[in-house]
Amino acid sequence: MGVNLDAQAGQNSEYATAIHELADAFLHRVLQPWLYPDFFFKWTSYGRKFNANIRLVKELTKKILKEKKLDMLMRSKNGVNELFPNEGLGERKKRKAFLELLLEHHLKDPSFTEEDVRQEVDMFMFAGHDTTAMSLSWTLYCLGQNPEIQQRVQEELDDIFGDEIDRNIVREDLTRLKYLECVIKETLRLYPSAPFIARECEDSFTVLDHVVPAGSLCMILISELHQDPESFPEPEKFVPERFLPENSVGRHPYAYVPFSAGPRNCIGQKFAMIEEKIVLANILKKFRVTSLDPKDKVITKPNLTTKNAQPLRLRFEQRIL
Repeated sequence: MGVNLDAQAGQNSEYATAIHELADAFLHRVLQPWLYPDFFFKWTSYGRKFNANIRLVKELTKKILKEKKLDMLMRSKNGVNELFPNEGLGERKKRKAFLELLLEHHLKDPSFTEEDVRQEVDMFMFAGHDTTAMSLSWTLYCLGQNPEIQQRVQEELDDIFGDEIDRNIVREDLTRLKYLECVIKETLRLYPSAPFIARECEDSFTVLDHVVPAGSLCMILISELHQDPESFPEPEKFVPERFLPENSVGRHPYAYVPFSAGPRNCIGQKFAMIEEKIVLANILKKFRVTSLDPKDKVITKPNLTTKNAQPLRLRFEQRIL
């Protein structure tokens, strides 16, 4: 978004805490139908905390939007930069943060209001940070459980970076990290960031001689779909090679949907893959990871994302190159 919250340094950490508590309150409500009416939910401890967190998230987003918008207008007024530069003319323009693009559209077209911008930002922040964080954690855990696969990933990294382990990762590097991409995809098969999605049926349809009427809310359990042995033989095994191009031929396009599918699929899936490749590559270039707990001791808990009930215990050892 182009804004530094310094959350890892302890600044604005209440935002991240609020997001986690909102997810917990949502699941608490989903599992107790008598709390569906707002009248009942708002009087519970979860409901009061939920509404307080909603206010906190909205207020922080509004504050950032106001400051960013004022900064853009002042820079334009002082001639530091054009508010709406002509793309493609002269020197290549610096790529803008997503928030700046949204605010530019708002300033060009006031019908796209600040509230519209806030909703877009909240959606990206809510859907984009915890999902990626959990995927990174599970990928490191899986690699720590499978040292031979981790070795192959590090050989790929060594081929690309050689002795330049401290240099920045560029676009060309990302396209060459093919086996690491397979590892990330296999992790998302076993531990999808979003374990379920929901769709409301506009038309009735029939499944196994059972008619699902229009208006029904259908829950698609991605975590179960990815365990189908017809699409993924020995589904409990961690086998990144499943996602090599030659091994993906003939697989049903909806057999693997970690980012959902269709017109409502995840808008940030390409960005998420780039983000994960960069973080994992920078870690695995320098460190070897070992998982300290076997798979049967690592329990996931129901939530909006696939979370571990207890901390994932990992050991990092510096690689000797």
